[in-house]
Amino acid sequence: MMCAGVMAQTEKVKLGVKAGLNISSLTFDDNELNSSDKTGFTAGLMAEISLAKNFSVQPELLYSQQGMKLSYSDPEVQNSHYKSTIAINYLNIPVMLKYYVVKGLSLQAGPQVGILLKANNKYQDNFLGYDNHEEMNLKEYSNGVDASVNFGLGYQFKEKFYADARYNVSYTDVFKDVAANTNYSINSDMKNRIFQITVGYFFK
Repeated sequence: MMCAGVMAQTEKVKLGVKAGLNISSLTFDDNELNSSDKTGFTAGLMAEISLAKNFSVQPELLYSQQGMKLSYSDPEVQNSHYKSTIAINYLNIPVMLKYYVVKGLSLQAGPQVGILLKANNKYQDNFLGYDNHEEMNLKEYSNGVDASVNFGLGYQFKEKFYADARYNVSYTDVFKDVAANTNYSINSDMKNRIFQITVGYFFK
């Protein structure tokens, strides 16, 4: 982003801002727990640097809310249920290679590094009528860096207004080996999965 700022006086570099919606989940193989997507917010800065005809690169710096929701109920025990929201916030740095198929419409792909800012599990459980609300800090059980790859489509209107849709696949584990951890809602095989829709604006 600093390099893009230095080059911003040339016509080959555009700077902008973007914001949008995350629909996130974590890979999960526990058959007893039901998982569902968590919605979150993403926003930050972007730059587009022209490389050649129809090709450009777009580095970004984004705050991103991610995670998932979990629930569990024991049909054999009356008044027994568990609900939780795992919230994981990152500072994400994607670098997208863009190929313009036609004017304005681009195919995109590129790597991303995420720096962990926050990880917690806010949950509610009920056993035999006793209702309990707790929040657990998961940062000490989490890996500090997330490595992933993005695939998506983008569209620019009048070279200023911007929108994209992406799917993000992580190939690093969110959590460390948590075998000794009593919080059974997480495990060391979990990986981030995110569908993201954003809109933005390039300054001229």
